[in-house]
Amino acid sequence: MAFSYRRLRHTYGFGVHSPYAFRMVRDVVRPGRQYAWYGYEDIDAAVNSARASAKMERMVKMFHRLIAFLHPASLFLPLGIDPLFYTAASCVGSGMKIERKPKLAEKCVMVATHDDFLPLEQLKKHLLTDGNALAILNYPEGWDHELFRTLPHGLMLYGTHNLIIVNRHDMMKVAYSVRI
Repeated sequence: MAFSYRRLRHTYGFGVHSPYAFRMVRDVVRPGRQYAWYGYEDIDAAVNSARASAKMERMVKMFHRLIAFLHPASLFLPLGIDPLFYTAASCVGSGMKIERKPKLAEKCVMVATHDDFLPLEQLKKHLLTDGNALAILNYPEGWDHELFRTLPHGLMLYGTHNLIIVNRHDMMKVAYSVRI
């Protein structure tokens, strides 16, 4: 019970002490109704044509906000992931380079993947570079602990199935359980 209570609290920013982590929770994970993001029209059109669920729409919009928040120069997005995520990445409009081939993932600043599409060792190596970010949809059991252990400094936001990790040299290593 205490764990789910902490997750609920952190999801809305309560008890998140790092200013960067608080901003990420409040701007990316749960921005509230006050934000109207510029890519939402494209995402809504794609969601309606794909007849996606409300949960998928929420995940895709959060992914869009994450990319807009981090401003990565390059993003790896696997070919097998739902096309709605590609739409969300494409409409950020930051000139970001999107790679789709797994062998190019290691050259990207941000890696967005699903399940165990990329090997755990490759993801651990990716997290060792300052400024790199990682987002995993439906991560395998135990990967959250392994990836956090590898992270030298920065932030990990994790839910029951999804996680976001950012390596930041200017912050202490912290992890918050949130509803992603």
